[in-house]
Amino acid sequence: MPTTMIRPQNDVAIRRLIAERQPGHSLPASFYTSDEVFNLDLDAIFGKHWIFVASVAEIREPGDYVTIEFGKTSVIVIRDDDEEVQVLHNVCRHRGARILQPGAGSVGNLVCGYHQWTYRPDGELIYASAAEEGFDKNCYSL
Repeated sequence: MPTTMIRPQNDVAIRRLIAERQPGHSLPASFYTSDEVFNLDLDAIFGKHWIFVASVAEIREPGDYVTIEFGKTSVIVIRDDDEEVQVLHNVCRHRGARILQPGAGSVGNLVCGYHQWTYRPDGELIYASAAEEGFDKNCYSL
């Protein structure tokens, strides 16, 4: 029976866990509970390939969007005003709050509920509350 009950910190520890597994038995607990194994799965398997998240029929008109949770990351798939599909981080550049809740819908602009920073559907920042003198909005798109 495997004696390794560690929280894997790197590829070597995970390889050891795999080598110690017993065929016909469940994997060691770390494979099910470890954040490191989960993050490795996201990077090694899901982070290297295209993943279907929505069809164009779900975002037909400008402003139509779908939000997707991918591990600890949230993204917005949205049709912009030029009818192009954009994929944006669902995180306001000001305080890191989610801009849209999970699901689908239609919006004019993307507005953060925290301080109302406002972005166009292409991700361009168009309004930043309490911006200091010299603040360059071009450096804070989604």
